[in-house]
Amino acid sequence: MSKRNNKKLLNQIYSRPLPIELSSDKYGVAMPTLFPHNPVSWLFYLTRLIQVNTLYSVPQSSETLIDVSYDSDGIFKVSDEESMAKLWRCGFFGKGTLSRSEPTWKARTIKRLNLDSNTANALSMEEVTNKRRDERKKFKAERSRLQELELKQRKGEISDLESSQLEQLRETLASLRLIDFKLSKDSFDRETDLRFEDLDLIESNQLGRNLEFLQLQAIETFFLKFAVNVIRVNDFSTKQLFLECCRQSGILKPTNKFVLDYVVYHHYRSLGWCVRSGVKFGCDMLLYKRGPPFIHAEYCILVISNDDKARYDWFEMAAKARVIGTVKKTFVLVYVDSPTEERFNSILSSAYSDEGILFQDLFKLYKVTEILYRRWAPSKTRD
Repeated sequence: MSKRNNKKLLNQIYSRPLPIELSSDKYGVAMPTLFPHNPVSWLFYLTRLIQVNTLYSVPQSSETLIDVSYDSDGIFKVSDEESMAKLWRCGFFGKGTLSRSEPTWKARTIKRLNLDSNTANALSMEEVTNKRRDERKKFKAERSRLQELELKQRKGEISDLESSQLEQLRETLASLRLIDFKLSKDSFDRETDLRFEDLDLIESNQLGRNLEFLQLQAIETFFLKFAVNVIRVNDFSTKQLFLECCRQSGILKPTNKFVLDYVVYHHYRSLGWCVRSGVKFGCDMLLYKRGPPFIHAEYCILVISNDDKARYDWFEMAAKARVIGTVKKTFVLVYVDSPTEERFNSILSSAYSDEGILFQDLFKLYKVTEILYRRWAPSKTRD
């Protein structure tokens, strides 16, 4: 599949940035463009607005909420396969417990055991990644050999056999740079033998059960509950879920780690960024323009509060910047100014008829400030 067709397919699969459906998508009734200087434009816009609000119901009101279970270990789980696919494809929420990111364990197991011929030629993200890593290793080995021969040629110590090898390596590397990356089933050596544990999974030549579930972060769970209201977590209300998430991070206070992380998470989600966990790079969050299938993350976020200023010294900052710079990402320090404990507790203990309004008033008390951190490299910045 060419890059253009692959991008078109990804745009179709991941067309929705959030797991909500808009009226324009369901009914095909889009709001017209509004031109403030044109009175006719205002009239047409208001007419369409009244039409949408009176003749059509809100699509989200008829959607079934996704069930999220909360166990005694403090893990938020989504076990339904359709719900897992929806949360991943509409915003890249959660992580498959037996996969790199997207929950593909069931599909990979079915292919490995040859239980479905229709999916035999399909490739998972794990297989694509492994193949690309092998191709990258091969390219680096060929390039290293080429550099050795070029060094010998400059020194005048190269033999006739090595000269011919040098020309062949140049042609090989040129072809590897220009090749349109394609993968097929024949490119992989898949296992065909049954494992001992596979006997408990197969029932009537079918995969009996799915051992994988989608694990959500606490900030993702609360965002899906409070901001977009597409899930239900056990019998928790929004406030009960908030208190439980705060309890996981320590004492309930304005500088609670969960509260600070959620403020930053909601801030970037509202700006259209895809936000993922940054634990593998030693930071709190990663920012993607669209999502993992499209492009690598561009920014690494470290959330800092007034309580953390003493904890993050310059030695630790330099270590994080070194790691993040190595993977070619931009390090962003996000300072969160929190309210006083009295103001925080007064709003949280107030009797609001709508919990959504309660948390809106609560999160308005926080202020987010971003600072780009760049490591100074003398060799690159000298005059």
